[in-house]
Amino acid sequence: MELYQIEEDVAAESSQVTTLGEYFAWAQRCDECIEKLEEQCRAKRPRLSLGRNHSLVARITQLEGLKKELETRFIHVGGDDHAEQPSNTKLSWREIDTAFKNRILTGAVINVDYIDPRRFLEDARDVVLEHVRNAIDRHSNVKVNTMFNGEFVAGEKTANKSINTRNRELFKTSDLQEWFTQYVIEPTLASLEEFQERDSGWALSRILNLTINVNRHNSMHAGCRIKLPEEIKTKKAVVNVQSKDNACFAWSVIATLYPAERHTERQSSYPHYTTVLNLKGIEFPVSLKQIKKFELLNDISINVYAIQEKKKKEEEKLMIVPIRLADEKKCKHVNLLYMQDPLDNVGHFAYIKNLSRLVSSQLSSNKRKKYICDR
Repeated sequence: MELYQIEEDVAAESSQVTTLGEYFAWAQRCDECIEKLEEQCRAKRPRLSLGRNHSLVARITQLEGLKKELETRFIHVGGDDHAEQPSNTKLSWREIDTAFKNRILTGAVINVDYIDPRRFLEDARDVVLEHVRNAIDRHSNVKVNTMFNGEFVAGEKTANKSINTRNRELFKTSDLQEWFTQYVIEPTLASLEEFQERDSGWALSRILNLTINVNRHNSMHAGCRIKLPEEIKTKKAVVNVQSKDNACFAWSVIATLYPAERHTERQSSYPHYTTVLNLKGIEFPVSLKQIKKFELLNDISINVYAIQEKKKKEEEKLMIVPIRLADEKKCKHVNLLYMQDPLDNVGHFAYIKNLSRLVSSQLSSNKRKKYICDR
């Protein structure tokens, strides 16, 4: 019998379990099925497509949800009938191993008895943020997306469907609470409402889980020749040296130390970085992890800022956020802006010549400039 059919049978049998003995027998079959599905997830050959991987993860988390539901039911039956169900039995966390090269973590917050999607997502927040925060602590910057999985009905038809959120880049300095509200809860609920209001006739009958995918994101490997966003360019606070090599990091440092009076965007306006910088052991394009070594070699301090989209009412505003701050500010100090090409994974460094002007539109509630520390 094929694994898919075994899985369907195990899922269907869950509704027929009525005794503790039947539960233990069913749970054993369920665990065996999950183990086989996980073997497929971990398999490196043949290589899994993204869709196939998502399907396997969804099937694993569905079985885990059924197992948790039955476990909770039988534990409750065996205990005090009047005891309130502990809050930690309403949600559970399950990690799943996958074979994707850059995948740090795939896990799911599994629902047991939540009915309202918003309340489920709000209560899943702490579980998700704990694991995302741990991933950021280990890898500095990551990309995260989520999938809300539910069981939907339309007449006599039943199907499991997913609502995905976009990948978002997160750093140690990111506001994770804000990320979860703006880029997980709100878009998920909006997509859910839109899907149910279409003429498809599908309606959510049961919340299954919220799946989290955390990927390693080497955004700080930078290339060159990326244009400044118009919103930043008009502020005239950033010098964007255009070069033909992968050394935009070095050119930006040189632009800070040897400011040009004219043609600031041309590399010919500056001394060549190899003549004035100690680059022993530094590889180009420069990664975030190499900056500490570069600072020690050149007795310099470097802060790196990035552009982050922030929803304000119905508009997307560009915010400047620190993603890397020097341990101490030295006499030779450089503020760099990191930008990523939206069409690929190539990044670019530019020199911030006026940090105050760059962040001037980021106002506090009393309409004064918001101070961004540069140590």
